Amino acid sequence: MGHLRLFLSTFYAIVVFGNPAFAQPSGSYSYLAREIPISSVTCQTLAQNLARRFLSLTGLPATARCQSTSPKGSDVLVNYEASAPLNVISTEAELGFPGQGYEFASKLQCEDKISAESSAFQQWTGSEPLLVFCRGKENYYGLIRWALIIEGFGDPDKQIGWASSLFPGKPTEVQINLIKSDVKSMFSDSSLTVRHAFLQDGEQGSLRLTVNYFGKYGERIQAQSLASVNTFAQCESALSELQGISANNPNIKTLSYCVNNPYALGADLVVIMDVTRWYKITQAPESFTTYEQCAAARPGIVETYRANYPESVLAGFCTKWGPDWKINFLEL
Repeated sequence: MGHLRLFLSTFYAIVVFGNPAFAQPSGSYSYLAREIPISSVTCQTLAQNLARRFLSLTGLPATARCQSTSPKGSDVLVNYEASAPLNVISTEAELGFPGQGYEFASKLQCEDKISAESSAFQQWTGSEPLLVFCRGKENYYGLIRWALIIEGFGDPDKQIGWASSLFPGKPTEVQINLIKSDVKSMFSDSSLTVRHAFLQDGEQGSLRLTVNYFGKYGERIQAQSLASVNTFAQCESALSELQGISANNPNIKTLSYCVNNPYALGADLVVIMDVTRWYKITQAPESFTTYEQCAAARPGIVETYRANYPESVLAGFCTKWGPDWKINFLEL
């Protein structure tokens, strides 16, 4: 069956749940396993194997039938009796842009993650997976990208989540590798574990930051531009100020980078944050014709707002805004 893993081997320990969720049957329910890769066995044999595996994991007798077969794979419908429908846990990204979840550049890259991700799935969800396989899909640019699909059942404390956002500018390859590493280390803690961080080609030539995580609170790890300026020197000045704010507020996790933006002929101060636990960004009403005018007026405007408004204004950052320049306030 190649790299498709139904975990039917006698060398793999079978876990039978004793959870009350798998109590005495009282209703008929079904589970659809979609697009399982074509293997050396027929679709109906695959269905029979899946029904046996389902029984081993849940303690619930099940029947399964081959629903359909296509070049994408086989769909298998599993029918079972239970006191309530089982909660399906899946790494498949159902929402977001069409290619979300399909970030691996090759099938081999995806398959290299199977062992570690299967173990992580079981550790963080408390559920041994029913299915683990790599699924391919053609993306916006006609390239095949791969997703690691892991599915099982249970009611874990942590949920599998996906967060995605457009990434401003065009980072270098060195920056891309650094950002992916930084996101995993910065945002992994007792309530959140980042499994994958990708910077992939998005729609219409832009990049997209996509993060896959196990979390408790519906985290939304996203990237955005805090300031779009003319030069790297202007960006680095803003970056230094933001890093000082971050050092004084260590409980608010922030990653920040100066990224070349060839589309706007300048540079962006890009921040990556969990938007559910970050600062508030507001914009001052004043407008300026040039960056230099904005930079000269900025200290006085920031102090005025600090003195006359109840919000905790931490700093202001000059940014290009259409034909004008504006000040983005960072507030607690």
